Amino acid sequence: MQRLIVFVFVVGACLLAAAGRADAYPQFQFSSGTNRCSQCHYSPAGGGLITQWGRDESGDTISLGGDGGFLHGAWSPPSWLALGADVRLATTYLNDDGQESPRIAFFPMQADAYFRFAFTDAVSLYVTAGARGEVRPADESISARFTTLGDRFISREHYLMWRPSATGPYARVGRFYAPYGIRFVEHIYYVRRYTGYELYNETYTASGGYVSDDWELHVSAFTPPPASFPDSFQAVGARESGGALYFEKRLAGMAALAAQGRLGFGDQMNRYQGGAIGKLWVEQAKVLLLTEADFIRQEVKAASYGQNQLVAYAGATVFPLPGTMVGLFYERFQENLTVKDTARNAYNLQINFFPWAHFELMGILRYQTLAGPNDPDTLLGMLQLHYYL
Repeated sequence: MQRLIVFVFVVGACLLAAAGRADAYPQFQFSSGTNRCSQCHYSPAGGGLITQWGRDESGDTISLGGDGGFLHGAWSPPSWLALGADVRLATTYLNDDGQESPRIAFFPMQADAYFRFAFTDAVSLYVTAGARGEVRPADESISARFTTLGDRFISREHYLMWRPSATGPYARVGRFYAPYGIRFVEHIYYVRRYTGYELYNETYTASGGYVSDDWELHVSAFTPPPASFPDSFQAVGARESGGALYFEKRLAGMAALAAQGRLGFGDQMNRYQGGAIGKLWVEQAKVLLLTEADFIRQEVKAASYGQNQLVAYAGATVFPLPGTMVGLFYERFQENLTVKDTARNAYNLQINFFPWAHFELMGILRYQTLAGPNDPDTLLGMLQLHYYL
């Protein structure tokens, strides 16, 4: 198989008056002068709808300019209401040496709207509503991809939260991921796929903790959506109940160390895992270093069989020019630490460009090698066009 493939992505699309997802970029912690993720997000663990601070940062620091306010500053919701919207369109190129390779796809990746209702200064309701992405529908016409959005309606997050202030204690209950790991936007990364954080696998969770400028602690208990719930509230992936813990200590506004643990109990399999995270911002070089490693003990009930696994991420993101970040990183997933040829490795180049507030272009080039000598390597390219309100 020829290792060097040249390809060109062409995206021509009109952004619709739909909503999409506003996720977290952990690369902005420290690099943008922001010490904790919850400064830019209403969620105490980061991710989701951004606060007014986050909107100001999106125009002043992250992008080349513009007004980061809702509707580009044309209208400001009342203080008890926060709104957000987001569209992601994507095109992908995949070459895995299969009979249909290479495959090229174009699809609306996600579409969600965000609502936050503040009943008092301490109590709020948060709701995400949107549609699942679909790479290869039965009808691959562009019109069909958009007209079937109603059939793919989903609410990935909805929860009540008690949080008297930006720092201090909090508690929330509803549907969301239990805080754990580096909260990447990209669900293909191993530290999301193999630790219980697959795409559309949000659990019903009760979580509480404490957030300060120098440290934060999150303790959670979770369970999958009941089987009786409609598809709009169901999850995709491993169905586990359990608990998670995440503790992060920040150092001098430029680094952080974190410890974490998670227990997941399912009908067919139990999973016990723990890990560590490191973050370091080097101001002189404009480089952010991120690393995560998790040890996982997986036990299959029917076979009375267990195996030890390792999942790891190590990368560097540089900010060479305003509105631009370039990341190089390595991933490894070892399915069984005691068996040869059970590892997979991925080498990634990611470029994010923020030409104006509310707009982003993102490209990923990912080369994955599998463990067995006869297993084909995979080359994935992706280009995203992202817009948020």
